[in-house]
Amino acid sequence: MIPKRHENQEAPDGADLLNQVALGARLAEGPEGVRRILRTVFLSGNIPIRNLSQVTELPVPVVAAVRGELEKRRILTRKGGVALTEEGLLLVQALGLSCRQRFARPMYPPTPAALDGVREQIAMLGEKRPRVDVKLDQSHATPETVLKRAVYLYEHDAIEGRDVLFLGDDDLTSLSVGLFAAHCGIQVRLTVLEFDHRLVDYLQVAAEQARLPLRVLAHDLREEIPGDFIGRFDTFFTDPPYTLSGLNLFVSRGAQALRPMVGKQGFVCFGRRSPSETAGAIGALVEMGFAPVEILPTFNQYVGAQVLGGVSQMVRLVAAGVLTPSVNGTYLGPLYTADNKRKKSHDG
Repeated sequence: MIPKRHENQEAPDGADLLNQVALGARLAEGPEGVRRILRTVFLSGNIPIRNLSQVTELPVPVVAAVRGELEKRRILTRKGGVALTEEGLLLVQALGLSCRQRFARPMYPPTPAALDGVREQIAMLGEKRPRVDVKLDQSHATPETVLKRAVYLYEHDAIEGRDVLFLGDDDLTSLSVGLFAAHCGIQVRLTVLEFDHRLVDYLQVAAEQARLPLRVLAHDLREEIPGDFIGRFDTFFTDPPYTLSGLNLFVSRGAQALRPMVGKQGFVCFGRRSPSETAGAIGALVEMGFAPVEILPTFNQYVGAQVLGGVSQMVRLVAAGVLTPSVNGTYLGPLYTADNKRKKSHDG
């Protein structure tokens, strides 16, 4: 249980403290690595340092160095393991962490029965949304998939206390994350950039009716993202057009939107390709400065989506340093599958 703040007790400045600890411990993973350690301790209550190392996937000496810096600041203490002090609990509260629920790995099939009410809400919203526009490579993910996405983002600390940007959202993933967060008592700030004006209107109305912290803007991602969006977000999510050019464009816009910090994350849903195309796609992501740390095949299931065979992968990206989008400025090339077909027809 997170303690209530005393009248004269101030919560630590979370971002500044994480940065100080990362510098003090010389942590290559930066402030996000410190946050990962704190979140793991928060979820566990009390955890041996060896287990903390295993869960965070950081070497024991590295975790020990971070623990030492946090102990100096009275954030962590040793009680047969590693635990948060009262000040530490106030810090995680300042970071937006509040939920201790855990979910099964790695594919989450099916999502827990405790989330049946959320799944039903998602299904009802999906039935009322605008029909797919195949010219925009739209294909609706199933309600179970959309809920799994929310759980997956939560498990990887991409939601709590975060600013999350959705680049396109015909699947209604933003609503799913909002409903899941509300169910778990999680604080999150959600923003959608969507080209299809039908979806912009629908998402706005649905978010207002459900009282979700969701902002929706009409925007064509072939144009630069709004200036005040650059370097403002902790997480981006996208299920881009089926084309490699669509993948590069949407991820480039996501790279522009992330705060310039090691460890910020992007989540990309994309269909399986030939080995050479896959190598090209992964190579493009790496060149932008992302580390593809996890690829889950058949994670996403769709209604229809013949081009994808009804499924696609979930790719989790972590910023490894300074991000350099492969697309800057206005994009004028082919984007959707239909564009490529027209180009081939013209060239032929």
